[in-house]
Amino acid sequence: MSATLFALALFACSDDGTACERISAAPAQTFQSRERCAAGIDAALDTDAARRAEAPTVYAQCLSNRQMASIGSGVIDLTRVNGARFADAGF
Repeated sequence: MSATLFALALFACSDDGTACERISAAPAQTFQSRERCAAGIDAALDTDAARRAEAPTVYAQCLSNRQMASIGSGVIDLTRVNGARFADAGF
């Protein structure tokens, strides 16, 4: 079994996903596999933190612990991280 953990994080983004910031009100959940993480994406997008984000788009992204460490804080371009699933923040 791999020692890699996957984190499900929410990001408030521009419509095209090139200017995103982690939503700090939604702590990243960790999972033992990418598949289990991906299974939680829809629920993460249906949270109060996602609905209250002040951005046109909210992305939920499963990232390895290495990827999470590399993105740090501040503005990032999620189009460079594959597999982002999103929802309009205005719903």
